[in-house]
Amino acid sequence: MYSNIKNVQLLVAMLKERNVKNIVVSAGTTHDAIARSIEEDSFFKTYNIVDERSAAFFACGLIQQLNEPVAICCTSGTAASNYMTGVTEAFRRKLQLIVITADKNPYYLAQLEDQMIDQVNLFKTNTKYRVNLPMIKDKKDENYCCRLLNEAFLEMNHHGTGPVQINVPIEQGMFAINESFTTKELAKVNIINRIYANSEETIWEKNFKELKGKKIFICLGQNYNVTDEMRMLISRISKKYNCVFATDKLSNITCDGTLELSRAANYCNQAGQILQIVPDVYIHLCGNSALSTKSMFKLHSDKFVTWLVTEEGIVQDYFGNLTNIYECATLEFLRKMDKYSVEENKTYYQTWKNINDEFNIPKFEYSNLYTVQKLMNKIPKNSILNLANSTTIRIAEFFDLDESIQVYCNRGVNGIDGCMSTFIGQSAVTDKLSFLIIGDLTFFYDMNALWNRYVGKNVRIMLNNNSGAALFHFNQGLAKYPTLNENIAADHNAIAKGWVESLGFKYLSARNKEEFDKNLEEFTKVDSEVPIVLEVFTKKEEDAKIQHELYDYNLTGSSRVKKEVKNVIKKVIGRA
Repeated sequence: MYSNIKNVQLLVAMLKERNVKNIVVSAGTTHDAIARSIEEDSFFKTYNIVDERSAAFFACGLIQQLNEPVAICCTSGTAASNYMTGVTEAFRRKLQLIVITADKNPYYLAQLEDQMIDQVNLFKTNTKYRVNLPMIKDKKDENYCCRLLNEAFLEMNHHGTGPVQINVPIEQGMFAINESFTTKELAKVNIINRIYANSEETIWEKNFKELKGKKIFICLGQNYNVTDEMRMLISRISKKYNCVFATDKLSNITCDGTLELSRAANYCNQAGQILQIVPDVYIHLCGNSALSTKSMFKLHSDKFVTWLVTEEGIVQDYFGNLTNIYECATLEFLRKMDKYSVEENKTYYQTWKNINDEFNIPKFEYSNLYTVQKLMNKIPKNSILNLANSTTIRIAEFFDLDESIQVYCNRGVNGIDGCMSTFIGQSAVTDKLSFLIIGDLTFFYDMNALWNRYVGKNVRIMLNNNSGAALFHFNQGLAKYPTLNENIAADHNAIAKGWVESLGFKYLSARNKEEFDKNLEEFTKVDSEVPIVLEVFTKKEEDAKIQHELYDYNLTGSSRVKKEVKNVIKKVIGRA
């Protein structure tokens, strides 16, 4: 039997999966659930050393003889403090010591609770990594706990070896008796492996051979250093695997095997289609992605596994199903993948392409959708385009853009602050015509970006001003949220004219299609002697309504299905 406490079960299961057999246990109460779960599993060998100071050094001796990781486990309070000298020794000698410190509910910290100290920061300077496990209440907590455990074990031998600490909060001691100790099997844990560029070739080969017969979704995130070699490798890989290289506007790459999936990511939410496009393996390359497939796939994360390619080798487990981290450059991963031919099968790519082709763009009434589409179709070749968060990047993903135009966005955090400052900084060091599409809240939030001496005549800013945040009118609307404009949608009457003219900008404006189409010609001219702002006035309620109509236009089937699908799309698109 094992303890019924979930974080204890996951800890013990991880120790077994990572083949950590030897545990040095000291006396106490708070860690009873851990100790008994280990004692009753024949996989483990326990050593009882009462003095925690001696226990840590005893474990060091085991490690140096066995040449394998060893764990120590104690109760809460000063017991954990007594590990300090032994942990320091292990840190200096780079010994793989796993320090398991039982703890109490963090609620009691600094509240005169017995044996309650700050154990999380106790070994801050003498461990390679420290994690504080959550007290598990739901599936998210469980996934978080597994991720933290994986992080601790992976860091124990990442770029050198050394001790790690796993702090385990437990509501109260003595949780190892009667009805609290009835679990017959340990909880399942997801094991994350780290593969390096210089790992044995047999490991790389084995992993890629396992992709045979699998549907592979390769997400190409934000990237602006695309090389000819990358294009060549992607084209060749797409002929060797049943895969699709999924891109968005920020991927800045088009070649054989790639498919911009912003439209399909919304269309395929229709009833009966989502399951056919869920992959078997999801591989993430480059930076963050604006594709809504992330949120969509999250609902079906039990049906696939994730591989992450990152030079830092850190754990980023968005779906809770990460199995492999490839610590290498994107190009190195692609070279390895290209080396192994699995099968010439493009059915998965074709499935996505068929869905993508079914999404139609209607003719829009005057709105932010109309203005963004028109400008993106009109931007001169070889220009630079910055897209501001958050509505702008979402709606821009639907529209065509010349392949020669490089696209940028502050998508690292996805906040609205700094979008215009970033754009001005970039435009200041290039002679290319530089465009920014930005919403009113994002513009006025960062209006000081224009108050400097580095704004050049190559700057073109289209400000979509609908007097607030249309995003929240799309998600919620006044019918559901009568006071929405008061704070959340931030209703206002500000205009940019006076500010930008005082700074030497040429100012254009539009309140209807005719004015916009006329001023668009002037706005996109290459030979202006001054920077230009085109302020486009729309109504946020109307913008939200037309965006809903875009999705309605592409939905089929019964009214019930339409409503259900639309609700899914709203949740996916509406996330910041």
